[in-house]
Formats: sequence, structure tokens, C-alpha cells
Amino acid sequence: MNERGAIIIPYTAIKTFSAETRAELSEFILAAMGITAGEGLADDEEGLAKLSVADAKHFLNNCSEKSVAILHEIVSRDGRFLMTDITSLLDTTPDQLRGAWAGLTKRVRTITKNPEAVLLNWYKSGDNDWRVVMASQTVNSMRTALSERK
Repeated sequence: MNERGAIIIPYTAIKTFSAETRAELSEFILAAMGITAGEGLADDEEGLAKLSVADAKHFLNNCSEKSVAILHEIVSRDGRFLMTDITSLLDTTPDQLRGAWAGLTKRVRTITKNPEAVLLNWYKSGDNDWRVVMASQTVNSMRTALSERK
């Protein structure tokens, strides 16, 4: 891209956009960096737990509303998101979400009966953000489990 100038959109504005618009913005930004959504990201899932629908349903039992809200957002982003997306959505800070991330990790280890299971892979993105990935199979299973949840 050789266009001059830039458009700056504050996170407070982005969080008011529809999920579809946020996804389109993400695709645009990735394209500007020369990355197609899903391209070159297969290795990002290495080592991640791959939950079945039954596992995902069991996972959701006794989850806090905050954890369920986070999982909804992760699934709506096809399991690939920036930490700032979640903090903006929940109007919180990364430090305030440490307990939620720890709870999700503990839960996946309980469900899989694997003390080393990992639900999310974390990759540093710039100075102040993280790119986070959930396994595609888990995303699909969680999407089904969340849609069937009452």
C-alpha cells in the first residue's frame, strides 16, 4: 500500500462496531500486512487442546459469565484475536483478565485430564498487545456448545 496518510480509530469507537465490521477491519489490516486470514497460521495451533463438542459442553458447565462472554467473543472471531479486542469489548485491562485466562486454562486441563493442556497460544504483537489463537476444532466445538447453551 502506497497511500499517504492514516486513519486512526480509537478502540472506544471500534467496540461500538458490529462484529461483522470488526472482522472486516481485521481482514483489511491483515491484508495491508500481506497476510490472508488463515494464511500461514496453521502452526499457531501447535500444542493446543482440540475439544470435541461434548468436551466443549462440559467445559462450559460452571463457567463464569465473564468466561462465557470471552468465549463468545473468541468464537465470533474464529479463534484468532488480539488481546486489546477483548479488553476493549469488556472495558477492562489485561491485568484484570488474568484470572479469567487462568480459569480457562485450569478448566481445559480439568476437561482433558492433561495437566499441560493449553486452550490458547499467545504471540507478542507489537509493544503492548498479544495475538491469541484457539484451535479451529475447539472453536467449532465451542460454537456449537455455546449455541445450544440455555
